[in-house]
Amino acid sequence: EPVASFDSRFPYNPSRTANLVTASNTINGTLLKPGETFSLNDIVGERTAANGFAVGWTIDAGRLREDYGGGVSQVATTTYHAAFKAGLEDVYHQPHSIYFDRYPVGQEATVSWGDFDMSFRNDTPYGVLVDTQFSPSGEDPGALTVKIWSTSHFRVETSVSARSNPTDPQTIYDTGEECAAQQGWQGFSITSYRKVWTPDGELVKDEALPWTYRPNPTVVCGPEPGGGD
Repeated sequence: EPVASFDSRFPYNPSRTANLVTASNTINGTLLKPGETFSLNDIVGERTAANGFAVGWTIDAGRLREDYGGGVSQVATTTYHAAFKAGLEDVYHQPHSIYFDRYPVGQEATVSWGDFDMSFRNDTPYGVLVDTQFSPSGEDPGALTVKIWSTSHFRVETSVSARSNPTDPQTIYDTGEECAAQQGWQGFSITSYRKVWTPDGELVKDEALPWTYRPNPTVVCGPEPGGGD
């Protein structure tokens, strides 16, 4: 039976959507026996053209740039949040450095080949199956759904704190030919909470995971006003 699921939405963008399809199809049907670990990087592999990935937007030092595999972090977030709601053991995840409002605040994950992974362990007595369903975008936003199938075992409660410590974005003026303009937004701190109980009522996970999102800079493609030549 489905023990947890999560949906995420995405706008129309052909190359990013192609990467979402490639990554979600690759992890679809992954079966974890008790004690086994899901690693998104191990399953999906390096994001290259040879592995079927297109160039899309990624984050580099708070700025958007084009690179292979842009969009795979949405698959990571959708899968992570489903496993999080299922109560499965969080082996490793890292939220995005800046916050995107299409993701659950404080309870999302990014990935980068060679830097950080998104992984969780099946710490139940039953098999766990990762199931992905994909609706392409067009005039309406597309949707990615990840379901965790298993036998109901854990009882899970999740919550997040209020946002605190807001920080304002800086403005960057860029006259380079590859400049990509972007609107900045505030950074802030938040804490994610999760409690997980076994069927006999034992509290086996009591987690408080703080995270601070950096402000996203505003990028203006052009010279700084009054900056001279």
